[in-house]
Amino acid sequence: MSAATPRATFYAPSGLVPMAAWVLLPTALVPLAALFGIAYCVVIVLIPFLKLRWLGSLALGWVLGLTVAKFCHLTKVRSRSFATLSAVVALLVAWYSAWGIHRTVIVVAQLGPDVGLAQLVVLGFIPSEIISWMKLMFDQGGTAQLKSWPLVGVWLIELATIAYFTITTFKAQQNDQPFCEHCDRWNGTADPFIELPVSAGDPAWQPVSEGWLDGVRKLKVKEQDGEQVTLLLSTCPECDRSNYLSASGGGWQPDGNGGVVFMEIPIIRHMAITPKQIEELRELGELLDEAYEELQGTTEVDENQADGTADWPESADAPASEQATDGSNTAYPDAEATPPKNPFSGER
Repeated sequence: MSAATPRATFYAPSGLVPMAAWVLLPTALVPLAALFGIAYCVVIVLIPFLKLRWLGSLALGWVLGLTVAKFCHLTKVRSRSFATLSAVVALLVAWYSAWGIHRTVIVVAQLGPDVGLAQLVVLGFIPSEIISWMKLMFDQGGTAQLKSWPLVGVWLIELATIAYFTITTFKAQQNDQPFCEHCDRWNGTADPFIELPVSAGDPAWQPVSEGWLDGVRKLKVKEQDGEQVTLLLSTCPECDRSNYLSASGGGWQPDGNGGVVFMEIPIIRHMAITPKQIEELRELGELLDEAYEELQGTTEVDENQADGTADWPESADAPASEQATDGSNTAYPDAEATPPKNPFSGER
């Protein structure tokens, strides 16, 4: 392509953190994380079975990860370091809040709310009081009827579970689409642009991923069904300066156990392209589709001939129903009305 360049440019976050993110981190994200931690504490205290408490840990991690991802998206955070910091802060605040309210929840559950609730809540969040409460549970046992180091092990496993699901949910939910700095907004979701009837393992993809988009012409059309490559395009809805191309292939492959498994192979991730290159890629995609349809048609004819079921031209042997009512032979238009006799039939 004339617009292709030998060196590809891929999207990379600018690292900018808007002022709104710095303001909303302590004023919105931290209070929300504290509320989630308090709710988590109430749930695990009221659940009598140790095994069911893991569901609370899973739910807290999921809620924290989702909240941080939405926070970074809404505040237009383009810094991975700040996003990671936000997730860590939310996790620590939720965990601290759960311990801060833990003693209050247990006392209220056993003695009722008329025990100086406000004073218990305030004292419960003092670091030295939290440490004293943990030492008391270590010596005398907690709500899970465990004490000493086994109880510490439970605490660590719960914290690891919350941290794991916070991280995995955040990575799954965070917006990894390019950001248009010119319009100060996220690009639209990467939608399927073209589906190419080619293999993801074609060596011609190497120069394409390096910026030579003209290499698409050298891709070989697949001969069998089962795999294809999808080109995804992410664009800015308000301008034509932020266009990024992604490509991934997939297909059903044997798994070695007599079955098949779907495998997805990433090829290109957010490569910058121009509007002219988009149009040229669309034209090439149409040409490859036509070549694939022709190849499929040729393959079907070859298979029919191999099976003895090929469709012969209609003029070769016309059925009796195509005979004209006036005695003429439509299958042999140049023949006489009465077909010639067979010299070997014995007829005179």
